[in-house]
Amino acid sequence: MHHTSLKLSLASIMLLGLSTQGFSQVNKKEGKIDNSEVSVTKEQKKIVVPPPVRKLEKMVTPPNTVPRPPLRFLFSEVPNNGRITEISNQVQMPVNPVTPVQLSKYNNVIRAGFGNFGHTYLEGHAGIAVGQENYHGIYVKHNAYRLGPIGANYSGESDNQIKAHSRTQFNSVKLEGSLGWKRKGFYYYGYQPKVYSFDKETIFNSWNKFNFDGTISNTSKTSPIDYIFRSKLSYLFTKVGANELLWDAGMSASFPLTDKLSANFDGQMVLAQSQDSLTTYRNLYKLVPNFKYKDELFSVTLGVMLANSKEKTTENETYVLPVLKADYQLMDGIKLYAGYEGDVMANNLTTILQENQWLGRFQSLKPTRKLSDIYAGVKANLYGGLSGELKGSFATYKNFYVLNNSRSDSTKFEILYSNDTTKVHVTSLSGQINYEIPQLFRSSLLMDYYIYSNLGNLKEAWHRPAFKATWSNQYLIREKMLVTSDFYVLTGLKGLNGQTNQQVTLNPIFDLNLKFTFFISERFDVFLSANNILNKNYQRYLYYPVQGANFLAGLSFSF
Repeated sequence: MHHTSLKLSLASIMLLGLSTQGFSQVNKKEGKIDNSEVSVTKEQKKIVVPPPVRKLEKMVTPPNTVPRPPLRFLFSEVPNNGRITEISNQVQMPVNPVTPVQLSKYNNVIRAGFGNFGHTYLEGHAGIAVGQENYHGIYVKHNAYRLGPIGANYSGESDNQIKAHSRTQFNSVKLEGSLGWKRKGFYYYGYQPKVYSFDKETIFNSWNKFNFDGTISNTSKTSPIDYIFRSKLSYLFTKVGANELLWDAGMSASFPLTDKLSANFDGQMVLAQSQDSLTTYRNLYKLVPNFKYKDELFSVTLGVMLANSKEKTTENETYVLPVLKADYQLMDGIKLYAGYEGDVMANNLTTILQENQWLGRFQSLKPTRKLSDIYAGVKANLYGGLSGELKGSFATYKNFYVLNNSRSDSTKFEILYSNDTTKVHVTSLSGQINYEIPQLFRSSLLMDYYIYSNLGNLKEAWHRPAFKATWSNQYLIREKMLVTSDFYVLTGLKGLNGQTNQQVTLNPIFDLNLKFTFFISERFDVFLSANNILNKNYQRYLYYPVQGANFLAGLSFSF
């Protein structure tokens, strides 16, 4: 696509205000249990309810939203992207629980806190509800560390964000959108040996991202056709000179043919213009027509993915990949499922920088092809608030990528791909157990085990874990105090020093966090967060230890 026409298309989409949380929301894959969207069926219409999120970026729940939605089970499409967002250098802000009383009175909040490592924190949200469905608000966040885990102020970090969001519903259409800016500043502090006697600005980097998201979805209860259109437009640029304009748009639609048979259509288009030493144009188009048959006990989906990956100067490949899914209700509360699918992932600069901020310049960007993914599993929703899921998968990839320390500079990371003749195999076993006492206690244990084989030129799956587990708990005591604990385990990480060709096995990661929120009144609460209580200076990525035990204390005011 020509540069000018790309800009015109992007501008047109911004004016239309399209967007969504992902074109796959209408027809989500069966699978892994996580805190993803909760689907609620209401008079044969599917409504998406926001999940209970622990992350700092969580927006305050607007009025008239289900305060504590149940958990839904979904497996991630990719076995592992090396992305462990739960484990970072930073303190994770304890989330204010939204009780029914608070929900009915206040939906605006401002929080401020201070901690060790020169930690300053400020978060705020203000919004206006217009009737039952219309809502408009603005969210701001500042989260900064003057000092880091090593080298004092040579490893500090900052994260700032502003986002305006809006939701408007008409008789049969809902419009949602947000416009935001985010900036992250950090240092390449992974020096060996750890000698910091130079100007710290020489190892400083930052990226800014401006983004617009929007969705148009059908909310009519009488229309037989269901649809959702979405568009995400972002522009990211770094201090060191790399930038990327990214447009990710898609749609999903469902057309009932009979009471039990429906025709479905998913589509996605990812257009990227990346600029570093050279400017590259990379496009990915995916169409997934499929038919789904569903009765009281059994459902089956049969279709095909047509994907085209195109680069302006070299690549122009078309792929045909299978889509086959089935499930069977074995008995009340127990469902078996299986599938055979493929996919293509774009691998853009924006997404990989958010995976590893210490990425170096002049990276080769290629799409990863999942040639096949054969999986099977069982879900169980038992009595007394207990539920669980177990899933096994065997997937085959081409252009499988890993992130490892650069061969020219070990403080920066580079993307390494399996060669064209290699088909990487990933065998995984994943599961989760949940237990919940409504309005009182919630516990969730997630575990994933991976085996990477036939890696070819990669030798090892650098910085991808062999095992990871997350155990999270929330306990509300007499509606006066919320206690939250998170325990993370990550093992099997390996890195390679590209300059010495020395392989390093990283120590297992054990990370324990505790958070306390005390409700002084309906408007005020105080919070205390203690992270990495075991004081482990572990390395998620080679030569980059995280902070030891760190604390954050502050005050929240709701209005």
